[in-house]
Amino acid sequence: MINWKAALGLAVVLVALAVYALQSRPGTSSPKPAAGLLPCDVVQTVDLRVTGSGGKVVEARRAAAGDAWQLTQPDPGPADGAAVDGLLAAASQLQSTDTLKSPPPSQDLGLDPARLTVACTLAKGGSYTLSIGGQNFDGSGDYARVSGDARVHVIPSATVAQFQQALDRPPVRASPSPSGSASPNPSPSA
Repeated sequence: MINWKAALGLAVVLVALAVYALQSRPGTSSPKPAAGLLPCDVVQTVDLRVTGSGGKVVEARRAAAGDAWQLTQPDPGPADGAAVDGLLAAASQLQSTDTLKSPPPSQDLGLDPARLTVACTLAKGGSYTLSIGGQNFDGSGDYARVSGDARVHVIPSATVAQFQQALDRPPVRASPSPSGSASPNPSPSA
């Protein structure tokens, strides 16, 4: 016959042990978000260059972090700072959706030569280059490689489209129109 007092005592001891085990467990912290492929952040970057395979180049520079962006290519002049910052945000948040375990030769992936390159220089002196090649089998991503890293990543095609758009429509700061409002497309002077 089971003694109910002994069973109750045993249950209390087991509950106390379970509470102790949960309380003394090391705290679990939230996992850090994965670092982006390019550490080209909006704050520290002083030079951003996007190059296309057709020879198109867009380059924006500033003397120091926090200064206004200036285009040096294709045509020198003031840059649209928000557009350049948007490109840098896309670059710094760029995550690999997949990494090829045993990649075929670079030319088979469109990486030799690259279709696009995105390069940045940081105020503290580091520089980074991302080479972008052809699209993956379903068109959802593009093959890419970071300079100095042999791995081949698949990155979202939507981000690649942002870089391509910068080549097609450089981030030129809109000039004011005679009415005082900004003109999105400066017209050539006659």
